[in-house]
Amino acid sequence: MEYTKEQKMAMSKVLLDIVSVDEHIDARETMYFESIKQELQLTTQDHFDILHLNTLKCLSIIKAMTIEQKTGFATMMRKMIIADEYIDPNEAASFYDICEFIHINGIGLTIK
Repeated sequence: MEYTKEQKMAMSKVLLDIVSVDEHIDARETMYFESIKQELQLTTQDHFDILHLNTLKCLSIIKAMTIEQKTGFATMMRKMIIADEYIDPNEAASFYDICEFIHINGIGLTIK
């Protein structure tokens, strides 16, 4: 899937926010995020820049993406949440709130 740099940064920010909701970042979540950074071709500097982005602005950027792009992002969120093989209720609530905000559905949270 093709994304602009702005979209990649926005998605990464939201992924980091979701994984931080339960105030515990598991090593498997970190490894998954590192794989996402590689897939999106983000640098270490990008990672530091992501930390200073505004989440609401990032969500607005994601909301403006195509359905295919949003579906890809929702799949990334799902994989990030289940990376530690546990679905935290706060992470799940964030997931469903974000999906509703960006107008994407059909991606559920189950550990498979």
